[in-house]
Amino acid sequence: MLDIRCVFMGTPQIAATVLSSMLEAGIKIDLVVSQPDKKVGRKQKIVYSPVKQVAVDHEIECFQPVRIKEDHQRILDLKPDLIVTCAYGQIIPEDLLNAPRFGCVNLHGSILPKYRGGAPIQRAIWNGDKESGMSLMKMAKRMDAGPVLAIEKVKIESQDNSTSVFEKMGLAASKLILDNFELICSDQAHYVEQDEDKVVFAPVITKQEEKIDFSKDDIEILNQIRALSFTPGAYGLIKNKKLKLLEATYQKEPVKQPLEILGLRDNHFVISLHEGVLLVSKLQMEGKPVMQAKDFFNGQGRNMVGQIIE
Repeated sequence: MLDIRCVFMGTPQIAATVLSSMLEAGIKIDLVVSQPDKKVGRKQKIVYSPVKQVAVDHEIECFQPVRIKEDHQRILDLKPDLIVTCAYGQIIPEDLLNAPRFGCVNLHGSILPKYRGGAPIQRAIWNGDKESGMSLMKMAKRMDAGPVLAIEKVKIESQDNSTSVFEKMGLAASKLILDNFELICSDQAHYVEQDEDKVVFAPVITKQEEKIDFSKDDIEILNQIRALSFTPGAYGLIKNKKLKLLEATYQKEPVKQPLEILGLRDNHFVISLHEGVLLVSKLQMEGKPVMQAKDFFNGQGRNMVGQIIE
């Protein structure tokens, strides 16, 4: 591989997939940048980001600034030739964007200019799109507005949810960076400006959006569940307690009472909608662990039959 100084910036699993692929392909990464460690659970256990874990496993230095806008001299001191980012989680300051010889490239989870922003994969599923993809772009001052070098398309199947599409996107992103790495590190890369008239934004999912809007049509409800599965999880309310519907399919059939808990059918927890039913296979009651539908029903779920979900 080329003898260049390369910095990789990313945080979640999709970025860890890309970093692992680059390392396996023999690309030398001189520095990894990731979000700070988090304290999780009642015992406040320190948990590394998936990207940091890859860096630790490969004995690569991991730099974790709280605010990269104010703390990025470590990266500048390295004098990188290239910075590769994927789902890093902070806005990168302009002087850092301009520092590398071959620029900063970003792997973004949509077919740009559609779905600029922090939740492109979730928004694509929520909107019922059948296709999305990864864009390899040169970073610019405005978020996700830089010119695009290449795109790798990804099909969104009816059984896909956010978790499965993120996995597909990680593989697509890995292919993009490996196929184009030598081109990026040359004077031959041709980046194409985005069409500003076709821009669609994909803002991050808000807490309010996690609640299922049961006034929508059945497929929109299903798509909301798919888009937020498994994290953060879409929920309805049963007697003012959150019930997350984490994995579900849909079946059209006559409905007597919309939004009624109907019981267990073929190991699925069944909830009526407007023109059919949700067949839920994984659920989580507020304050409880994630459960398979049968186990949930045999516990507190049995007592919910006949109740209305809101």
